Amino acid sequence: MKILYIYSTDVSKGIYTTLVKMGYIVEEYARKQANSQLIEEEIELLVEYAKIHGITHFMSTHLIYNVAVAACEIDIKYISVIWDAPYIKMYTPFGKLDNCWFSVFDKEDVERFKKAGLKHVLYQPLAIDQEEIKHIDFNKYLSERYLNEICFIGNLYDRNKYDEELKRIPAILQDYFTSIFEEAAFRWDGKNRIYGKVGSEIIKCMQKLIPEFQLDNTYDLRDEQVFEIVYLVRKIANIERVGVLNVLAEYFKVTCHTYFTGGEKKLKNMRVLPPVMNRETMLIIFAGSKINLNLSLKGIEGGTPKRIMDICEAGGFALTNYCQETGELFKEGEEIEMFRTPEELVDKVSYYLEHEDERKRIAQNGQQKVLQNYTYEKQLYKLMKWVCDDN
Repeated sequence: MKILYIYSTDVSKGIYTTLVKMGYIVEEYARKQANSQLIEEEIELLVEYAKIHGITHFMSTHLIYNVAVAACEIDIKYISVIWDAPYIKMYTPFGKLDNCWFSVFDKEDVERFKKAGLKHVLYQPLAIDQEEIKHIDFNKYLSERYLNEICFIGNLYDRNKYDEELKRIPAILQDYFTSIFEEAAFRWDGKNRIYGKVGSEIIKCMQKLIPEFQLDNTYDLRDEQVFEIVYLVRKIANIERVGVLNVLAEYFKVTCHTYFTGGEKKLKNMRVLPPVMNRETMLIIFAGSKINLNLSLKGIEGGTPKRIMDICEAGGFALTNYCQETGELFKEGEEIEMFRTPEELVDKVSYYLEHEDERKRIAQNGQQKVLQNYTYEKQLYKLMKWVCDDN
């Protein structure tokens, strides 16, 4: 077996270095690939490289269209680790190719992908590189002090297609979507209150009345499904993240690292800093914050986001919205904490700021859990065995 590891939007070398450590023969492809563009020249170069270098497997994170097609042309397996959800690029002919093998972290998506005709899909929780924290001197940066009381690192989704394209939406439709937002936002009980709410007649109405509305549906999904995922999920994420941070800032000291695209102006009474672009810096911030907040997209229904794994890897205290799968991976109240309503969130923040020993114990237990169970080495062993055993 000889693997060619290919980069797209990701920059982390954790999977590549772990495969090498495990004894696999792995090469890094020098040409970074566009995530969702089909480029004939790139396909030809991949095919030529694989033939010359005796490559038997392609591998990447996310689904790269060029790689899927190149692998199909020369009849080799393409292994892809999916980090995002909802990941609608899978609902394309490229995701259904016989040579594609996917590791997917959201249980709900696994079932949806199988029903959509994807041939090879394996459920696996996301993982961390257990080697990277060994090279970080946390004491050098943190010593005896904390950097933050409450910290959130993430996108506010203030630039979302709903706000950008539906500014001139008729009042009756605006009221309808507002009712969906009011029903779905700030409720974290594991129920999906978005999907199935928009019918085809609403899409057709908007296409006639709103020139800015351009639904780009290149997927094997109905227009209304694409609309709910691309427009509503991200709009609700914006509503929730801004709302939750502002509520917490009324009572506690909050720090938010996010992109400066205008939406940060809606954040009040808190410290707003630029996004964290370096993994080492991110892990130091997680370790140096008393409470690290996670607010998952509503589209992540049965999976635990990478942010939670990263917080625990660093030995930080993770406080996240409820997800059944997260409760299966971590013991709530012992290795992680979860909330289901804004009121419960405020109560738990207040409690854990006052109970430092308990907070530290949970953080330590969470770190131990990921380092023992959710590492690249363990997950890649299962993934490669699955790929190799199924001939």
